[in-house]
Amino acid sequence: MMRGAATRAFVDVIAQAGRVFHMFPRLEPDAIMRAAGVSVDDDPRALEPLAAMCDSIQRDLRLAPRGRMLMSNRLVEIIRQRRLLLDREAAGELPNAPESTPPIVVTGFPRSGTTLSHRILSLAEDARSPQWCEVMQPSLEPGRDIEAARRRRLTRYRILVRGLQAMAPELRRIHELVPDGPEECTQLHEIALDSESFGLLGPVDSYREWLDERDDARRRERYEWQERCMRAIHADRSPSLRGERWVLKAPQHLCQLDDLFDRFPGALVVRMHRDPITCMASTASLVACAARIPTHGLPPGLGEDLLKIFIDWQTRGDEGTLRHSDRVLEMHYDDLLHEPIAFVERVHEAAGIPATGEHLDRVRNHLRQRPHHHFGRHRYSIEDYGLDEGDVREELAEHIERIDSIPRITRHPVP
Repeated sequence: MMRGAATRAFVDVIAQAGRVFHMFPRLEPDAIMRAAGVSVDDDPRALEPLAAMCDSIQRDLRLAPRGRMLMSNRLVEIIRQRRLLLDREAAGELPNAPESTPPIVVTGFPRSGTTLSHRILSLAEDARSPQWCEVMQPSLEPGRDIEAARRRRLTRYRILVRGLQAMAPELRRIHELVPDGPEECTQLHEIALDSESFGLLGPVDSYREWLDERDDARRRERYEWQERCMRAIHADRSPSLRGERWVLKAPQHLCQLDDLFDRFPGALVVRMHRDPITCMASTASLVACAARIPTHGLPPGLGEDLLKIFIDWQTRGDEGTLRHSDRVLEMHYDDLLHEPIAFVERVHEAAGIPATGEHLDRVRNHLRQRPHHHFGRHRYSIEDYGLDEGDVREELAEHIERIDSIPRITRHPVP
């Protein structure tokens, strides 16, 4: 903890110097777009969500100097990527990927087992999953040798991961970032400037209001941008890594299942379930840890804030699941932990693609190398964040009852 605090203080000094010498822009839409070399005419759809995001970050969060630097640099990268993707698309450099098997998409509450299930499903020989360096920078830089550009991107994000872990050493125990490993679609939604992940930075209330009030065209843009990013990732990969079937994952897919199925017809959604109180407590711990990187700490009320988010996601997820019950496979965290091979086989059976022996061997090897609590046990309690477990269970009683009614592979609960 002390080591992380010292690193954060050191980065604050760098950020304060950078601000004096104008090494990164102000958190204002015009400044961000100017730093990215993009005019409003180049990307007119960016201005409204960018303004909502900049306003909310500054008004609702207690940003440290390092946070202003990190957030402004990330937003500049997002605007640059948007312009690059639009230019490449207009030039015909983002051809549609070859016809392939419909994707498998993992979703569910944060901390419900989505990461592990995504990683082991991504081990199939024909799978292609976006890597963390790819979702952060979907399009390679123009005018470079493609191999050199791939190496440059991977090196850049390896350095960033080391920096994030230095500022929050406990983060690795909660959620491991692997620059060249499978990663969720969250950052692809950030390219759309339309992502609940921004809301998990803390109580960015005005940005959430913008999300809730956006019209249907805006809402659909999330998956238009995701597909555009996926086409760039596919085009920029070496042929040996392109695979035949996307395996995707993000908790926030739960909020827009209709739009997901419109964009990816035939997809199989794997909805993960775990005790929601455990999910909420673990998510609160993750948010509190991650928030130390850009902010002076979260204000009181994190638990209540997350409870509102979980109730909203649960409602939207349940409604979407009912509308698409033939394309949603509901699975349990307990099954993933106790019967991972049977878990993979059931998912593949539902997708109409039998699991191969080689895939299952890769799963076994991965679990041997990364056993449960590999980086140490992650301890958390919902009471640490101002909530009473009994009250929350009562609030979510109907959802908990529904989860308990879903058939399981195993009856052994995971602590």
